[in-house]
Amino acid sequence: MVHTKFCDLRTCNKMKGAEPTIAPDNRKVRAYSDNYLAPSNVGARKGIFVPRELVNKLSKLVSLYDVEGLTIGAYVTNILVRHLVENRDVINELSSLGEKTVEL
Repeated sequence: MVHTKFCDLRTCNKMKGAEPTIAPDNRKVRAYSDNYLAPSNVGARKGIFVPRELVNKLSKLVSLYDVEGLTIGAYVTNILVRHLVENRDVINELSSLGEKTVEL
């Protein structure tokens, strides 16, 4: 696994071995919008430390999406929740290997 300080678009493309597409797949655009661009009330919050460069990119993206009510917090929450749901089995397996366990 390659770890980067932060993921700029060129680094992400190199890691995935993909070049950016010229014409977007409308189904993928719609699915992405449905999954990640849903405004939500984040509720009680807790700060986390992330690279400033990443926060700047997220801020620009959220502004460009121009979705009413979408915040950086809601966008990141949508991404993280989706990640946890899609990787639940692996996360549960990895956490069961330690002394302290967390089950999703």
